[in-house]
Amino acid sequence: MDPRSSTVLTIIQEMPQLTFGWTDYTLFAGLLGMSLIIGFYFGFFSKQDSASEYLFGGKSMAYLPVAVSIIASYLSGITFIGYPTEVYYHGAMMIISMGTAVITMLTTVHIFLPVFYNLQIVSSYEYLEMRFSRKHRQLASLLYTISLLLYIPIVVYVPSLVFAQVTGYGVHLIAPIFSFVCITYTSMGGVKAVVWTDTIQFIFTLGGFFTILIIGINYVGGVSRAFEIASEGRRLEIIDFDPSPLKRYSFWGMTLGMYFSSLSRYTIAQKFVQRFLTIKQEQDVKKAAYLTGAGVIFLQSCCILYGLLVYATYHNCDPLTTHLIKQADQIVPYYVMDIVGHIPGLPGIFLAGLVSSALSTMSASLNCLSGMIYEDFLDGWIADSPKKDAKSANIMKFLSVMIGLITVALIFLIERLGTIFEMSQTLSTAVDGPLLSFFILGILVPWVGKKGAITGGCASIVFMTWLLGGMQWHIFHKRIVTSNLPLSTQNCSFPFNESVNADVYQTTPISTITSEDEPWIIFRISMLFLHLIGTTVAIIVAVLTSIITKETNMTDVDPRHVSPLVRRFLPDKKYTEVPLKEIKKEKD
Repeated sequence: MDPRSSTVLTIIQEMPQLTFGWTDYTLFAGLLGMSLIIGFYFGFFSKQDSASEYLFGGKSMAYLPVAVSIIASYLSGITFIGYPTEVYYHGAMMIISMGTAVITMLTTVHIFLPVFYNLQIVSSYEYLEMRFSRKHRQLASLLYTISLLLYIPIVVYVPSLVFAQVTGYGVHLIAPIFSFVCITYTSMGGVKAVVWTDTIQFIFTLGGFFTILIIGINYVGGVSRAFEIASEGRRLEIIDFDPSPLKRYSFWGMTLGMYFSSLSRYTIAQKFVQRFLTIKQEQDVKKAAYLTGAGVIFLQSCCILYGLLVYATYHNCDPLTTHLIKQADQIVPYYVMDIVGHIPGLPGIFLAGLVSSALSTMSASLNCLSGMIYEDFLDGWIADSPKKDAKSANIMKFLSVMIGLITVALIFLIERLGTIFEMSQTLSTAVDGPLLSFFILGILVPWVGKKGAITGGCASIVFMTWLLGGMQWHIFHKRIVTSNLPLSTQNCSFPFNESVNADVYQTTPISTITSEDEPWIIFRISMLFLHLIGTTVAIIVAVLTSIITKETNMTDVDPRHVSPLVRRFLPDKKYTEVPLKEIKKEKD
């Protein structure tokens, strides 16, 4: 072996290992134990013997814990790990999406939620049956089931990856354990257990997050110093109006693209709509929505700052280039263990918070999927009887377990599909765009009928499956490679440089992509535009189909099924005059 290679390997092997201590394990185990206790309590000592109690908590939930629960579910490890990682490697352009989040919140409160609340629906997909047909509802439920089954494994994979990094245990052992805890308390305790475990777990998440954030600010010499270093490293170049859809990040991707992504993931998502509907008063529903939006915006902004702090710490000695970490998504947990690993318990609080955010997302998904599958596909097969409610609750608990086991199996399939943020933005887009189009067409486009909506949705599914499949195929074969902003190893505290790195670690030569092998331009579109593309294709095909089939008559549209903003455009209903004496005769 080359003497230089031997020296570098020895130095890296002798560097202190960043691992958990017994205090960290104790705190971490305490969190999981607390979640199980809450599930057992609501399963055995709280009424959970009906579908209403299991799914909606008897519609008696307060808006504050509901808002906290939704924030906790929305901000999974994808946010706490994925956002800082993206900032570290690609810059802080995601800060633009905070403005998009405000627009999404206003859209939710003033356009979509009033319709859902006034109809008092069991699931957001029940609305589609009212507006279109039973087939539309079942197709939407199927699409959402597929979307969550692709999303939940990513959510669980994130803390499992981190835990594996700091403990030495394998991801494939850790992920099933986390999932088992979540499946247990969710299936037993219903939505009440979900909301209260989310609230308690969120305290862990915020405690660890802000403690490390403050320590990180002091570590680099203050926020101004972090911004100065980030600016020198081009991490603050956030204004880019380039209209090309091929750029990973641009102003248009962060506004238009992220807006449609947010509508799909938050506004119409059953796991959030279900929890909004656990609140009795409409004003409290709006309060919960505003609190949720404000909390998400604030915490996502903090995650972007987190990424800048990580870059300021490693701007002259990149851990990935030096192979102190094996993959890009490990940069944040490495940073945490590096700067606070010497403080007993603090790494445990950080990881407990990270696992908390994953468990809250997974539990909400399991709870809503079990209810949705039962209501949309199984309820009609259960005979009416005095015990039907109790039987329904038991069936939904069983469904929670089965869905959880399926997601555990899918975790083993996602490890080679890009970074966490990339996977979260791409894997489910084949169904998310068409799904969103159903609600936009139903609530905002009253001249589209049943045939148009179903045709548009199916056309979009086919197109997006082809597009996403092609993109993933090229990514898997390294034909689509995203370049990072500049990284450096110039000031590492050990004798390491990039030429030695190439000698020691580069086992596979980087192949040059010829013009013949270069993917079609459509497969190189930024992941941020995928939701927009899927939704747009569905809406265009739906409108054209309704016009061609002449189903554009709006007189049959129930005003309750469209947004208050659109009702004014509906034609007046024609009523037949009936003399009062005729009504009197009927009564007699």
